[in-house]
Parts: sequence; structure tokens; C-alpha cells
Amino acid sequence: MTKAQSTVDYDTQLAEKVQRLTEQLAPFHAPELEVFHSPETHYRMRAEFRVWHEGDDLYYIMFDPATKQKYRVDTFPVASRLINDLMPLLLEAIKPNETLRRKLFQVDFLSTQSGEILVSLLYHRQLDEAWEQAAQTLKQRLNDEALTST
Repeated sequence: MTKAQSTVDYDTQLAEKVQRLTEQLAPFHAPELEVFHSPETHYRMRAEFRVWHEGDDLYYIMFDPATKQKYRVDTFPVASRLINDLMPLLLEAIKPNETLRRKLFQVDFLSTQSGEILVSLLYHRQLDEAWEQAAQTLKQRLNDEALTST
């Protein structure tokens, strides 16, 4: 996704949201909406991605709403910088670890403006003590990498 595409997407999404809210509030004779623009990139504080397994490779995908076709997502400029920074680090850590990658189907990110992030790994299997230990090691590794990059 290029910067120009994300700008068009942002402006279009904002205009649609304003129109939808204006229509929903019309029966209540609400005053005209006051709209505050966000930056054109890194304005979303949450993102969710399906995880695609292809041989030894593992990557994020999304689905085109119109065609339902999957497409690979290596960066997501509309999401916060923190989410974008963590996306490749997380996959790099999970790829070689069979315990963490087996039947992983989705990753959800929720970031804050104060630099915190919650990552949810969703699986199509029962998790066990081996997974819990691997997840704790992953958490520590990512925390250590974040501390050394600041």
C-alpha cells in the first residue's frame, strides 16, 4: 500500500463515517458533526491479521472486501508505528518455533499512545504447558528487543 493509496483510503473512510453518523443522528436533530482529522498514516491503534502457512514460511494476510481474495501484508501503514515495528519481529520469533506456530491462524494487535501493546495469538488447537513456556520466552524476547531498540 502506497502513501497516496492510504491517503485516499483514509479520506474516503472518514467521509463515509461522517455521512453514516450524520444519517444515524438525523432523527435526533443533532448538531452538525465537528470532524477532527487524524494523520494519514499510523492512525489505527488496532489491527488483526490472519496468518498464512506456506511450507516453512509464515506471513500475515488480509482479504480484499470486494473480491474476497487474500493478499499478503508485510507492513500496514494505517496501523500505529508500534504495531508496524512489532509485526515482523513477532513472525521472525514464531517461524522457527513449532510450538508457537502450529495451528496459529490469527494475530490481533492493540496498541496505546503510551507505547504499550497487547498481542493475541489465536489457535485452532488446545494450548498446553509447552505452549505456555514458549509464549513466556517469546514475551521476554520481544520485551528485550523493544528495550534495546529504544
